[in-house]
Amino acid sequence: MAEPREIAPRLRRALVAAFSESSITLRPRPRSAHGRADWSARIRGDTIDLDLLIEYKSALTGARLRDAVAQIRHHAALDGETVWMLASDYLSATVQDTLRDAGVPFIDLAGNAWLTHHGVHIDRRGFANPAAETRLPRGPFSDKASLVSRALFASEGSRGVRDLAGELGLTAGYVSKVLQELDRRGYLTRRTDGVALRHASELLTDWLHAYRSRQPASSMTYFAPATSATALVETARGVDFALWPDYALTLQAGASLVSRYAEFDTLELYVSDASMADGIAAQLNARPVSRGANLVVMVPYYRVSAFYGARRIRGLSVVSDLQLYLDLYDFPRRGREQAERIFERRLLPRLREMEAAE
Repeated sequence: MAEPREIAPRLRRALVAAFSESSITLRPRPRSAHGRADWSARIRGDTIDLDLLIEYKSALTGARLRDAVAQIRHHAALDGETVWMLASDYLSATVQDTLRDAGVPFIDLAGNAWLTHHGVHIDRRGFANPAAETRLPRGPFSDKASLVSRALFASEGSRGVRDLAGELGLTAGYVSKVLQELDRRGYLTRRTDGVALRHASELLTDWLHAYRSRQPASSMTYFAPATSATALVETARGVDFALWPDYALTLQAGASLVSRYAEFDTLELYVSDASMADGIAAQLNARPVSRGANLVVMVPYYRVSAFYGARRIRGLSVVSDLQLYLDLYDFPRRGREQAERIFERRLLPRLREMEAAE
């Protein structure tokens, strides 16, 4: 992360661009009666007379953004005429909209800025990130590491490090490192009896962004004689592989067993090893094809954690609701619609429970 002395001149240039034809004085790390900001700025001009307290945040995860909004609104309510403002290296259009909706003034080092206060209105948006934009490291959203978030998401109450490690088959040291990263990103609350997730909705959003950059799953495509994909699912219930471990339906076929209104034309399933594919195809009398497949067998990107939370529904193994949501979100042919249905009916009630427990 850049040092304050490196950020200050860039922040001053952004302020000069936003408050043109004004005198600007920027000072580091002032103290107020109710909190501490990173900088104060005095803006003086013919039509502007403002005192700003500027809170700088570098890597804004969803949780850090939520905390920053709450912090700034709290300070603004206490500090009267002083305007609290959020600053960052770069704020995406989505984040800018979130801040505007929350009434939080902002400025970034790319030149985007918004502020409305006592007749002063600044609105500069549409400036691209001048640096090559890079995603935050996947960290807790990588395959093995995501097991920790999955377990915490499914848990009632707090969990201990050794408790998690024992359930997940990971070392306590590794689990501890993942928890430290979740904590750094603002997604962990520590209690006397262990740890729990906080801001789980924002964590899911960040997780989805990380997952969308993944490499596609390797897949093997087949055609099985069946009048429809629904009929193929019915056939699958009666063959040997339905009882095998290490497979799970996903995408629209999986969603069809969770949400009765999900439509699908292909049976898609994950296997832990590609060698299982031909055996499954043989049991369904399917042959390999390059076009017109109605059976797709995939080795998932999450080779370990995609199977966490899989459950049996009507005789077949189906990935968790969380994994269904991740898989469906960018899937063509009504995938986003089905993902949103899974979210609203299956994930949102759980997120509300977790929010109430924070």
